[in-house]
Amino acid sequence: MVQISDKPVHDPIAAMKMVDAYMRWALEASEEVIGKDGLAVVLRGAGLERFIDNYPPNVLETSGHITYGDYTALCAGILNFFGRPGKSMVMRIGRLSAKKAIEHQSGIFNLATVLAGKLLPTSVQVKMGLGAVMGGFKVMAEKAGQEFKGTIEDKGDTYHYVVETCPLCSGKQADSNIGWLMEASLEEGLQQVFNKFFDVVEIECKAKGAPAGVWEVPKQPGEEGVNRSAR
Repeated sequence: MVQISDKPVHDPIAAMKMVDAYMRWALEASEEVIGKDGLAVVLRGAGLERFIDNYPPNVLETSGHITYGDYTALCAGILNFFGRPGKSMVMRIGRLSAKKAIEHQSGIFNLATVLAGKLLPTSVQVKMGLGAVMGGFKVMAEKAGQEFKGTIEDKGDTYHYVVETCPLCSGKQADSNIGWLMEASLEEGLQQVFNKFFDVVEIECKAKGAPAGVWEVPKQPGEEGVNRSAR
């Protein structure tokens, strides 16, 4: 069971503003996975009582009332409350959240350009897809007067999706990687584009002291479930 606690020092990333709709989608997905009553218990335990029966508006704006720290607290709250099954729940929430993001903001993530590149090699399309996702986050951060720090690195057979301003572990420390929501979100995004499974794995996590969260993304699809069972 993963052990998650607050960092002993202030983490400025936890104070960054979160897009209202992102938190709403995560809450809606959480309710679908763990039920309304279960979510209410998690929210109370995570100090997020204000969201019980009071989800943020479904708008791609930052009201300033929601932070990366709130988003992290939701994910950490689910993991702490459910223990070992919490990982699979967070993964399901990540997939559902990604579907909502694609449905509501394909323009911001420039998915039309990615889909238009269908004749390009798969590895190039994957890089375009990852770049589109990161570009969307950067655009939303800039609209809020913030900077989303991240890069896509080519590592041969894989890409590394690197995020310094990670909203999944801000203000938290853990004895395990905890960025599984992003893991599942990237998998779902690639699944939507290619209709094939890409086994994404978080290999570094800021909650464990790394300078950035790093997710390893294969350039070619694999068989769903084969690698995951060995994690």
